[in-house]
Amino acid sequence: MNTDDFTAGVIVRGHPSGARRVCAWGDAFNSYLSGDAPSEDEAYLSAFCYPRADYIAHVKQHGFKGYTGPVSARYIPLDFDCESNPADAIEAARRLVCYIEGKASADISAVIVTYSGSKGIHVRLPIGGLHTAPGPDFPKICKGFAALLCQDAGVSHLDTAIYDKTRLLRMPNSRHPKTGRLCVPIPAAAFVRMDAGAVIALGDGGRRDGTPSRAYSETWCSWELQSYWDKAADFVAKKAASVPGNGSERDSLNRSTLEFIADGAANGERHNRLFQAAANLGEFGASEKLAVALLMEAARDSGMPMKEITDTIAAGVRHGRGAP
Repeated sequence: MNTDDFTAGVIVRGHPSGARRVCAWGDAFNSYLSGDAPSEDEAYLSAFCYPRADYIAHVKQHGFKGYTGPVSARYIPLDFDCESNPADAIEAARRLVCYIEGKASADISAVIVTYSGSKGIHVRLPIGGLHTAPGPDFPKICKGFAALLCQDAGVSHLDTAIYDKTRLLRMPNSRHPKTGRLCVPIPAAAFVRMDAGAVIALGDGGRRDGTPSRAYSETWCSWELQSYWDKAADFVAKKAASVPGNGSERDSLNRSTLEFIADGAANGERHNRLFQAAANLGEFGASEKLAVALLMEAARDSGMPMKEITDTIAAGVRHGRGAP
């Protein structure tokens, strides 16, 4: 099964709890991105794509829950959010796009940037030029890829909760129900020169054509980005291969580790929680660099000083790996 088989998506028009429909992912996304959709009302589309025949068969038999088969994507999504100060999330996304342009000699006109209409920015990186493969763990690899990129770019506010198979993301040129602003597409080359106020002001205007200069399948960056994908894929593969008796008594991360990544920890317990999370990642073969990428944002949001964070993660990973 190759990427061309993954054409199905899930669309919701109205509130995300509303009725879901199987759609042609590319047609649905492009119609909204170009501003040609019949309506600019609230609408959502699955972040990932599914093999059409197999997915339709699953939906007919089981509904939209419980799909465990392979997925793929035309764009790797990154979502930067900061409810208390959206300008911080906008700045983080801007720095990330600039980093990619410099690090990978990227043609950022291929990158899709949209203001969410509320508290942040969506960045979609086309898969063209990256050697990826559809699979059940594709969203997990996307998560690691995004976390590593943001770590090296020195940016925070990445929402790591979006990387599951059923995740819906707000459509470009659809209206946010609370703010009334559009999720407006912005050319990446213009976005990197804009301040937060100018970005937010665009959401109060009309629909815009955000069609990128290149198709998602065209090469748009150098091989530098491939190393991020390969490292993330290697980590996910090692985690999946962990079985009882092979150096770990568990085959999945502790719930407390996942909770720390999602929510951080309160003062008084944050040091121990961070150490335990880093050790748990170390048990599954995570490098110190990957552990920092996954844990840094939650630790910083918990109020920990930078040096304490890095020292604690390093010690935790060494402990988890059984190193002195």
